[in-house]
Amino acid sequence: MTSRSDRRNFVLVPTITTPLTQRSLVYLTATKSPPDTQIAKTPNNQRALPRRFSQPPTMAASTAMSPPVSPTTIPPKPPLKSRDPASIILTSNLSPYQKSVLLLLCQVPPGSFTTYGILATYLRSSPRAVGNALRNNPFAPTVPCHRVVATGGLLGGFKGKVGRRDGDSCLTLQEKRSLLRKEGVRFDGKGTGRVVGTPFTAFR
Repeated sequence: MTSRSDRRNFVLVPTITTPLTQRSLVYLTATKSPPDTQIAKTPNNQRALPRRFSQPPTMAASTAMSPPVSPTTIPPKPPLKSRDPASIILTSNLSPYQKSVLLLLCQVPPGSFTTYGILATYLRSSPRAVGNALRNNPFAPTVPCHRVVATGGLLGGFKGKVGRRDGDSCLTLQEKRSLLRKEGVRFDGKGTGRVVGTPFTAFR
């Protein structure tokens, strides 16, 4: 038993009833209960924890919940057609030689064409090596490998198809011819499928 003078320093939780006995858990408190706090009575007329406070407890400013932060969003890459062809080539995983071929090709303006031999001469390479680099061009038609034709004006190859092997009438080479015509390149009217005009040579 505690005296009346000591009781101010203790608060009793509600009685826990078990088949064997009744016990009260006693918690030591630092100060007296607020004078305006309502104290509930247990069935055994023992003091219990306060039911409610006259003023609701406030959360410390340091522990207040901050507003949710939206996750950082990565802006999507622009479409391939809207990007600079040179930056696409330079940031790719292509070989140095293939990069040099494609970068040189980007100098050929729409409405013009060049040949595998002209590119090979400028790069001090061979027409076959140039053709292999263009065949594996992953950025067509943004990087315009369709503007390269064979010496003599025939279409040459496109997307792995070769005119002398697969015929200029195959769908892939028809696509190359269509791209050139849309850009203003002219073909002869004799049914040979040769381009007409002077190849572009003003590389720098």
